Amino acid sequence: MAENEIIKKRPKKAKITRLVFFVVLIFIFSGISSIFSEKYIFPWLATQEWFRKQSFFKKAMDNVTVINKTEQLTVNENQDISGYTQKSASSVVEIVARQKGDKSIVSASGQSASGVVVTSDGLVASYGDKFFSGTGAEYEVFLQDGKSYGATVAAADPFSNIVLLKLDKAENLPVAEFIAPEDIKTGMKTAVVGRSGFNAEMSLLLGITSEWAKSYSLSGPLASSEKLQGALFADFSGAASANIKALSGGVAVDQNGNMIGILGENKEDAGTKMFIIPVNHLQYVIDQYLEKGKIERAVLGVYYVALSKENAYLARNSFDHGALVYSPSGQQGLAVLAGSAADQAGIKVGDIVLSVNGEEVDPDQNLAYLISQHKAGDEVKLHISRGSEEMDVAVVLQ
Repeated sequence: MAENEIIKKRPKKAKITRLVFFVVLIFIFSGISSIFSEKYIFPWLATQEWFRKQSFFKKAMDNVTVINKTEQLTVNENQDISGYTQKSASSVVEIVARQKGDKSIVSASGQSASGVVVTSDGLVASYGDKFFSGTGAEYEVFLQDGKSYGATVAAADPFSNIVLLKLDKAENLPVAEFIAPEDIKTGMKTAVVGRSGFNAEMSLLLGITSEWAKSYSLSGPLASSEKLQGALFADFSGAASANIKALSGGVAVDQNGNMIGILGENKEDAGTKMFIIPVNHLQYVIDQYLEKGKIERAVLGVYYVALSKENAYLARNSFDHGALVYSPSGQQGLAVLAGSAADQAGIKVGDIVLSVNGEEVDPDQNLAYLISQHKAGDEVKLHISRGSEEMDVAVVLQ
């Protein structure tokens, strides 16, 4: 009898054990399915438009937090600028000047500047209104490959201060590639590549083109009809410690190594001002020389202020473009050069030149640029505003 009771109790305990195990499994699977639903199913359903519109689903989602997966990316800026220089470095040269007969190892007359080869037969472009103006100077040009050539000044353009030198018996030289002028933008990275005064070693400045300074004139605070107006400014790192003299005339390139322009520098009250003369001005000088053997520029003979919207607001007038013939003292002789083409045509201080031969004077085509496209002897028609009148004035450029 006792044995039968034991046998009866065992199946009962086994049933209870199985029941407990089954209930535990239900809780486990319920928990897993709840977690899975909350983490994957409900967030997925939340992305489906039909479910989002249903009220029962909105209530079900009240306590569900949808987390969008994000990935953290670390971007390291490449500080290596070899890509800028590899393409252009071979065309950048060092130009050394000395006075004839000067045999001193260390000499005050020994100076250097940078330049760039623009034709394979040895035409080199550089910048400098003073470096190349000395009489009795001799020039030697040093290349990256260690070769050097004697050189002579072939042409100088007082308008842009660009100078062309011709190397003696040079051929098959590496030539800089120009960027399309319309591709030059503010905010683009640039590097200036030059060669210093020690074994023609390469000097570099890295920066950002910061401003199209369309009112900036090489003549100084007042624009001149005979000096380039409009240059590209760049913020260069290390500029304060750089050998600016050696870099002057160096090539400014984009990140692909294409030439943006030539580095120029002016001494101003606040220090040395660096700027880039864009390639379109350089190309004009090169074309003029190759075609005519010289650079021809017309002379008008005025100093002026380039007008803008700001000028129009300050002066309470409607002239937001044009060139105001001007001198700070208001004196005629300081605004219009005596005996110049403008003087002979009757241009007066205070006149506003609005157009040249029908081409409007504006920031993109300033007065200096429009005059520079002509040669001495050309007659041009200036449309001017004088007081309350507008008139046309014929001018024979010198």
